[in-house]
Amino acid sequence: MKDTLDLQKFYPEEIGITEVTQNEKEIYIHVSVQSKNCTCPKCGVASEHKHGTYKRKLQDLPILGRTTYLIVNAYEYQCDNSSCDVTTFVENVDGFLNYYSRMTERGEDFICTLALETSCEGSARICRSMNLKTSGDSIIRLLKKRYVAQPEVPCGSIIGVDDFAFKKRHTYGTIIVDEATHKPVAILDGRDGKTLKEWLSNNKHVKAVTRDRASAYSTAIKEILPDAMQIADRFHLHQNLLEAIRNTVNSVLPVDIRIPSDSNSIAEPSVENDSKKMPCSVDNLNEYNQKRVQLYTAIKEYNSAGYSKRQISKVLHCNRNTVTKYLNGEYEALCKKDFRSGMDQFYDYIIKALISGISRKDVYRNVIEKGYKGGQSAAYDYMNKIIERFQIDVAIYKSSSPEALQNKKALQKYDHLSRNGIFRYLWMGVELSANHKAYILQKYPKLRELMRCVQEFREIYEKKSMPLLYLFIERYKNSELKEISRFANGLEKDIEAVENSVASELSNGFVEGTNSKLKMVKRTMYGRCSKALLVAKLMYAKVE
Repeated sequence: MKDTLDLQKFYPEEIGITEVTQNEKEIYIHVSVQSKNCTCPKCGVASEHKHGTYKRKLQDLPILGRTTYLIVNAYEYQCDNSSCDVTTFVENVDGFLNYYSRMTERGEDFICTLALETSCEGSARICRSMNLKTSGDSIIRLLKKRYVAQPEVPCGSIIGVDDFAFKKRHTYGTIIVDEATHKPVAILDGRDGKTLKEWLSNNKHVKAVTRDRASAYSTAIKEILPDAMQIADRFHLHQNLLEAIRNTVNSVLPVDIRIPSDSNSIAEPSVENDSKKMPCSVDNLNEYNQKRVQLYTAIKEYNSAGYSKRQISKVLHCNRNTVTKYLNGEYEALCKKDFRSGMDQFYDYIIKALISGISRKDVYRNVIEKGYKGGQSAAYDYMNKIIERFQIDVAIYKSSSPEALQNKKALQKYDHLSRNGIFRYLWMGVELSANHKAYILQKYPKLRELMRCVQEFREIYEKKSMPLLYLFIERYKNSELKEISRFANGLEKDIEAVENSVASELSNGFVEGTNSKLKMVKRTMYGRCSKALLVAKLMYAKVE
């Protein structure tokens, strides 16, 4: 006999299976709870006084894709504690059945695991496809209930603080992350520091706080925990300098920086007879028609000499159908000009028009008037091939005369650099040619100060040197460049936190990572962005 599946092994010892029934879609497992006593959920007093029995129907994880229900024959106990408000309560099995639950614990664990990875509505759709019946609202309630029931997460002595948006430009919040575990310990309303003060008042064991440059957080921490060490985030300090450099470059430099280039002269189209240059005169497809004349003459000659069609095709390397066509056809019909493209008949005009500076759009309009019946795309492709072959300089974007072409040639005498290109050179070291560097540094001497500012600020953190920090602030706080001066004065106002950012290895990176996860969770909630659900999805942790 084949081995049978022992379902009893998948259930706790306190539960005994009495009967299993099934249909095409559902499985019903009848069980009884074999307990002798039960503990009151309110007062915690164990009771052996059975008040009665009744049946409970609970949903379990599906078996082989079928919805599975447990029909539980349970006892109802009477609480013997006279001071307890509870009269009767239902027996439960720890870790498997709860009081008044409609699903087993492992079923709820599976649903919560799904809900933490995707939206609650999405989790409900996945569950329904597996024949586990639930709804998005039920999953929301379950997740909130489990989060509220779990013990409060302890907080270490080092935390990180950052802000985030519940809804951009409308409502904001504050997230607090424990540095030791890199897990969030609180999500607060607002980012003005009021709720942070309340939280810090209840957690005065905190010794160090990492944060960005927000003044509201700095003031709140100083007021509640004056002895706590504040550490400014190095990334945000560099980001502040980046914005100062970018704004200064935008104010100092023009939009288009033109650097004279001797090597960028534009040569006129030559009229030499070679494969890449335009010939002196053009006879439209004369070579192609001459080949037809030669083929016609050769076939007639071989035919008159007594060659068969097969022999002629072998000698002239052409198809026998072609030989037959030339033998039976008339000379004028076979050898007259047969244009391969509808634009070929305007070949001479097109070249002259493009060289004179007429745009492709106007050329196309003119050939339409001359009788061209093809499409615009085919005409533009034909003209582009001529432009590429003969290296003709044309006015592409404007329907212009030679004046536009001359203006274009005048612009092409310069190398053009953008302000963004200069910024990338200053901040990221993107290479520029020696001529370009010499030109921009000579014409815009303030760029030298910006280069020195970036190098000196980075050197502070490379060498972890406090004297370099003080020298940097003194040198640039009175700078003529307003953005750089503003940045240096900001460092001086927040000098303690900036000093700690140089001396300490701590940063706000672990908070930024958790904040990114929060934003990801928020985006998967499909509009259900209440704070309670967001907190539950971010901070609920399944107990292993």
